[in-house]
Amino acid sequence: MFKASIYFQFMRLAAITIDVDRDVNMPLPGRREAGSAPRDGNDTPRFASSTQGLSLIVELLNDMSIRGTFFLEADTARHIASEVNIRNMLRGHEIASHGHSHEDLTGKKTGVFIDIAEKANIIDKASQIIQELTGQFPKGFRAPYQNIDNTVLELLAERGYLYDSSITNSITNGRINPHALSSGLIEIPLAKGVDANGKSIHSYLWPMHEGKRQPGDYLDLLDQYDDGLLVLATHSWHIVETFTGPLSRSLIDSNLDNVRMILDEALEKGIEFITLDKYVEKFYY
Repeated sequence: MFKASIYFQFMRLAAITIDVDRDVNMPLPGRREAGSAPRDGNDTPRFASSTQGLSLIVELLNDMSIRGTFFLEADTARHIASEVNIRNMLRGHEIASHGHSHEDLTGKKTGVFIDIAEKANIIDKASQIIQELTGQFPKGFRAPYQNIDNTVLELLAERGYLYDSSITNSITNGRINPHALSSGLIEIPLAKGVDANGKSIHSYLWPMHEGKRQPGDYLDLLDQYDDGLLVLATHSWHIVETFTGPLSRSLIDSNLDNVRMILDEALEKGIEFITLDKYVEKFYY
């Protein structure tokens, strides 16, 4: 079923992935669906920053001729589609699933147990909405909060999904490689390495948007592998809003410039960008 491992030798690829979910999402104890970080005491889900940020980052990627992988939370995608033509906006990019309402399918964050039948229903409902809105059936999945279990992986495989990208693996001996799971899915992990000071750094860019990291830290991360696929990730809302509140236009522009800098430098280093579905199709099937 899978291609021989010889095809994986000495390849330096990267992907840029965007989680498109409710603004500043946060788990609410005792509630299955996520809320947004409270503003004036109100934790009702908001979607304006995610909508604006999505438009800006798609424009950036299109300008750079880089195709991204967009993990859509179905409920957020529905709200965005009421404001913009999301199908046209994302044409040419990969569409993947990020659940329906940013549910913690494992219950670790919320304390809410979700049985197998309901997990299946959430996955199916999200897939259907995403396909209706974008014209693409998602082939990949990233679990909200990166909380995944074998039950969910098996449900995804049964429904024709090809891969999951929820876990994080360390770069080891210069390698960060996807791998096959017992469920039949391919796991495409996010990456973890160390910065110039020896401190752990994750391939999610959100600390940079929060002012806690600089682009150079992620360029150092890119220098730590010479084989495999390094998955960079961010949230669409994080381009225009942080945990402390909405950003000024100058800070939004700075966020976009920082993302562009990382992608530009990656290209200069000879790294080729690929969407996660194309990677799986090219190297596994």
